[in-house]
Parts: sequence; structure tokens; C-alpha cells
Amino acid sequence: MAQRRILIVEDEAIIAMELRETLEHLGYTVVGNELRGEDAIRAAGKLRPDVVLMDIHLKGQMDGIEASDRIARRYDIPVIFTTAHSDRETLSRAIRTQPYGYIIKPFSERDLYSNIEMALHKHRVKSRLEGSPEMVDSALNMIAGAVVITDPQGRIERLNLEAERVTGFPLSDVEGVPFFAAFGVSVPGRDLLMEKLLVSSEYAAGSMISFPSTIRVGMKSGGSFLAHLSTALIQEKGSSRIQKIAFLIEPCTPETEGAGNDHPDAATLLEAMPDPFACVTEGGDVILFNAAFSSLCERLGHDIRGMMPHISSVLPESFIGGPGLFHEVIADNLPVTYEKVVKYSTGSVIYAIRYLPVPDGADGASRSVVLQIREITAENQAMRQCRRMLNESRRMDGAIEEIGNLCAALKETILAMSWAYEKGPAFRDAANEQLNEVNRILGDLDFRLIEIENNRRV
Repeated sequence: MAQRRILIVEDEAIIAMELRETLEHLGYTVVGNELRGEDAIRAAGKLRPDVVLMDIHLKGQMDGIEASDRIARRYDIPVIFTTAHSDRETLSRAIRTQPYGYIIKPFSERDLYSNIEMALHKHRVKSRLEGSPEMVDSALNMIAGAVVITDPQGRIERLNLEAERVTGFPLSDVEGVPFFAAFGVSVPGRDLLMEKLLVSSEYAAGSMISFPSTIRVGMKSGGSFLAHLSTALIQEKGSSRIQKIAFLIEPCTPETEGAGNDHPDAATLLEAMPDPFACVTEGGDVILFNAAFSSLCERLGHDIRGMMPHISSVLPESFIGGPGLFHEVIADNLPVTYEKVVKYSTGSVIYAIRYLPVPDGADGASRSVVLQIREITAENQAMRQCRRMLNESRRMDGAIEEIGNLCAALKETILAMSWAYEKGPAFRDAANEQLNEVNRILGDLDFRLIEIENNRRV
């Protein structure tokens, strides 16, 4: 394993030299020593160390707390504070920057080693769960719609699997290409709209902004399809600055596609849908379905090729719902989604069934329901895995935090015990009590370390 690289930020030359010797003795590589906060920020960006050991009180206009905050925001490098000052105000300012450690001088090799290793582990866990490209891609692929992520200038950085499927473009073909150019999207007034979005303070992070009309999205095959386009602005934490732009592409249903001679007809579009799709009247008669729906019915024991059956005769009520559910969806005129588990001989499969009321009456009232059925077994497994990892991380963080508290309590107890021994035989009982407390805390520390080791093996 490569040696961990440490950047020292310390304006006392003797302390910096001793710290370097200690770190190298522990097996770390010291990549530099800076005296001022401004220089530390530049060095962190250039050298990209694994950990920064930051003295709080530095020479110059910027202290270590401000420098640490900027390093964490810009480069996501864990920072451990080293300081001889432990007053309440200094500690409160330091804690607000959420450092990975806080060591009071003078400290031992064990203090230094344990703080560095815990900081590295905590940063690895945080990066794996919150910031790694693999986790981001997994999260995007759990979204049912087609999602495209771009930088603030609209250049494509990520596509989820659904976006690749509906457009036919893999990420390698469109990465770095402006969104509108990559998919041949033409929106009247588009440039002015995007400019307003990026400079406006009216939209908060995560707000969805929908374009006013349908757009035509180009496909790799040369064709295109009509879709609704929405945009979400992703802002930097604690700032109004735009960090990413998320585009959600929702292909229009056959009913909204239009019937121009130069466009595919509804039947063609219906068959192009990979998931089971059917339209059912309020009375339960199936009036429209695609091949994927027919295959699902056959898998569940009913062949409906060449017929327009009643829904209850081809799909069990326990799966698709009874007449009351269809009446309810139409009466409420609101889409609903349910998850159903079906046990096959090869194992259980989880389906998401979406019921969409269709306004097909002259008065705009709904008379039928569209069924969209999608297998989500893999998505559910991924979600469970994600929750399990998050729970493990929380347990690990809790154990690490408890170890920090125990270490602090241990230091205070040892100091009290030393004081009692120095006072002589009259304070021997007090010293023995403190010794017992030390042994208790050491036992708790061993328990927490075993708990962390067991979590790592899971």
C-alpha cells in the first residue's frame, strides 16, 4: 500500500521539524510544510495530500480554521487541527468547520497515528457513500426517468441507463457535448431561458423548472421522439452558485404524440416501449396493449395474442387490483403507483405498477386507465444495499465519535490521577479511584475498537 501523504501547516519551525520526524517514523510521507493559511490552500490544491495537519493559530491574515474550511470545500481533503489552545471559543469555531480530528498539544505518537487513521477511514466512508462516481451513477440509475447531468455550462457529464436507452447514445458519445447540441434539441428562446436560470436567485437548489412545451429529442439511430423537458438546478452547499444542472426527459405518451404523417403512429410507438403497457376501460376491458404486456400475461399463465380480454381474466386481482381500484383512480383523476411481488419458480420478482387516468371524454373527464408495469427487483436490491451501507456508516461514525469522547475522558482521568498521586498518601484513595476509572475507560475503548473491526468485516 502506498504511504499516506501528509501536509503540515505549522508556523513554529521546531514544532514542524519534530512533527515531520514523528510522522516519518510512523511511516507517513510528509509532502510539505506551510507557515501561512493562504500558502496552505495553494499547497493542498497542488500536492493533493491525503491529510492536512493544521495548526489553528498561524501567522498572516488567515488562521487555520478559515484555511481548513476552504481546503475542505475546494478539495475535499480531511483536515486535523493541532493546537495548544483549547478555549471554548476556539473549539466552537473549529467544530463548525467539521474537521476530521482535533489534537491538543503536546500529543504522543499514538494520538497522532490514531487521529490520522480515523480521519482517513471516515473520509473513505464518506466518499464511498456520498461522493464517489460509482454511488452517484447507482443513484441515477435508480431513477425511472431519463436523466442527464451537465456542468453549469450545459456540457454533459453523466447519463443514467434510461437516458442511454431512450436516446441510444452511450455516455462516451456525448460526454462534454452541450446538452441541446448532443440531442438536437430546439427550444424557442432556449439560450435566453438558460441564461436566466443560471443567474436567477429565485430558484432554490433542487427546484424543478419545466419547459413550456414539448420538444423533439434526437436519437443515435437518426430518428427522434417528442418529450417533456424539466430542469433541476443543483447548487453548492451553503451557496447560491450553480454546481450542476439535471435534465429530466419524459417521452410523450402515444395520445400526446400527434398524428402527423411524418411521425410514427401510436401502434409503432407502443411496441417500441420495452415495459408492459396497456390501456383499460373503467369497466376493465383491455383496449390497447403492447407485446411486452402480452409476454407478462403469458408468463403469469394467460395467452392474450389476437384478443382484447377483460383485465381480470388475464392478470390476477392480487397483482393488478380489482374494479374498485380502477374506479378510484378514475374518480380521483390522479396517478398512483403500487409495488407487487410475484413468486416464480426461478425466484421472486418485484414490479412497480403505475395507474394513469386518461382524460378521453368530451368534458375532459377520465374514462380509462393506462397501466405501466416495470420490473424493479434490481432497484430494490440496490436501495436495500444502499440503506445497509448507510446504517453501517452511521454505526461506524457513532463508534468513532464514542472513541473520541472516551479518549478525552481518559486524558482528563489520567491528569486527575497524576494530580492525586503527586499530593501524597492522603490522596491515595482518590488516585486509586481514578485508576479504576482509567481501566474502565480502556475496557470501553477495547469494546468500541472490536465493534469497529466487526463492522469492517461485514
